[in-house]
Amino acid sequence: MALSSHLAKKHEFHPAGAGDLRSPCPVLNALANHGIISRDGRNITANQLKDALKHIGVGIDIRLGLVNSAYAVHDEHSHRGLRNPEQVDDSGIPVLNLDQTGRPHAIEHDVSLSREDRALGDCISPHPGLVEGFLGYPQQDFFTVSHLGRFRKKRYIEQNAKNRVLDFGYRAHIVACAEAALFQGVFGEGVFRRLPVKYAKAVFQEERLPFNEGWTPRWFALMVPELAMLVLIILYFAS
Repeated sequence: MALSSHLAKKHEFHPAGAGDLRSPCPVLNALANHGIISRDGRNITANQLKDALKHIGVGIDIRLGLVNSAYAVHDEHSHRGLRNPEQVDDSGIPVLNLDQTGRPHAIEHDVSLSREDRALGDCISPHPGLVEGFLGYPQQDFFTVSHLGRFRKKRYIEQNAKNRVLDFGYRAHIVACAEAALFQGVFGEGVFRRLPVKYAKAVFQEERLPFNEGWTPRWFALMVPELAMLVLIILYFAS
């Protein structure tokens, strides 16, 4: 608990203000709200984002894969990259703004855990009803990996009935399960660790890292082999 208090004090939480840019990803927003990346969500370099992900326990192999892909120039056809051509800072270093993570024909997808589909409304900001539904799904104080997979399946069934132009193919399904796996790996600390609902509530409801709830970044970074195992388990329960 002492370490959690130290981290919370070092990276003080301030919710997003008027004019700040934010992402469809609550973890990225939490990193900005704690000042671990730019609080206004603008002009974030690849190295800054890699350092931020390292700070919360994401391993170097995952960091390199995620960040290098994100900082490529966006291609509408391959769905690769988020950055605009020649988008650099005053020093000529490539930068991204947080809202660009929600650009169409890129990494963002329908059937979010906490956001509305693009065709149905705001796909960037959290939807209170969806957040409440996610947090209440386990009907206990923690999520297991199977909960995350089953809830992903539940969300697909809901949106498939609701959204006549649903855009959620197999690639998006894998990405969505990988996102859930990454969240469980960072905040639940692996396959056999429970993910406390109070941690998920801090991140999804307040876009805050759950330092106050007792979370500390894992000692051993989350690497691709562990993440891959989590993805496979979540895919099994989500299919």
